[in-house]
Amino acid sequence: MYQDDYGREWEGPFPFSLSMISAHAPRATGVYQLIFPNGSGFEVAYIGIATGGNSIYNRLTAHCTGTGNWALARLSDPDSFLFVCYRCDDLTAKQIESHVITLKKPPFNVKPEYKHFIPSISIH
Repeated sequence: MYQDDYGREWEGPFPFSLSMISAHAPRATGVYQLIFPNGSGFEVAYIGIATGGNSIYNRLTAHCTGTGNWALARLSDPDSFLFVCYRCDDLTAKQIESHVITLKKPPFNVKPEYKHFIPSISIH
């Protein structure tokens, strides 16, 4: 079990591969992160959300097959990454994503609009 800075317990970490995504990624809405080991902990490389009828499973599968985020599609060593996921409603997912992008600045979150994200004051 992976625990974030606010005590939320996320499912995972699991290796970032199609077989592990198929076995462990929920077919539910929520938020997910690609992480990599960094010293005694983990660093967030990417955070994404699955909202509006999309699922964490679908989003992770798209990233793993190169049809999602363009930066993730260019990973030279995807086996060094792990994924974690947190099931939640759409609003909570957007708030967690906003907060993590603003404070941790994951290197693979590259959309121009992320430069002006404001941290959410609501921590769920």
